Amino acid sequence: MRAVVNSSPLIFLAKLGLLDLLEKLFDDVYITEAVYHETVVEGAGHEEAVLIANADFLKRVSVKNQRLVKFLLEMIDHGEAETIAFALENEVDLIVLDDKDARKVARGFGVKVAGTLGLLLLAKRRGVISQIAPYVEELRRNGFRISDEVVKRILREAGEL
Repeated sequence: MRAVVNSSPLIFLAKLGLLDLLEKLFDDVYITEAVYHETVVEGAGHEEAVLIANADFLKRVSVKNQRLVKFLLEMIDHGEAETIAFALENEVDLIVLDDKDARKVARGFGVKVAGTLGLLLLAKRRGVISQIAPYVEELRRNGFRISDEVVKRILREAGEL
């Protein structure tokens, strides 16, 4: 299974010490040049930027269809636009995005989408991690915005509620 990952999930997984989940869950993990720039270049000085830069399983890629990127930029940010465009160009199995608007745009193209919480749930189902509740709380402490209702739904799906 191949996945392309946007900035927010990369940063939050790195903050949780779970960046390697991506390598364990997917055969190939791609990040676009815009995502690399947002996470590593603009994030310079942050521990997660170093972790992302040193994650040799992340494959940096360029998007060919810049017209599509420009179109998408009318609705979402650059990293999200490149992530969706790359997925469409290369028929990637999964786009990993947290932003609500970007997820809606990606789904409009008929692409399978998951976010950071979805990855945690998948990792638990595959036995890579034993619990997601502690990670959900840590995400919230690190500024991850999520409603109590969504937390309850995810924990219920994980069999932790």
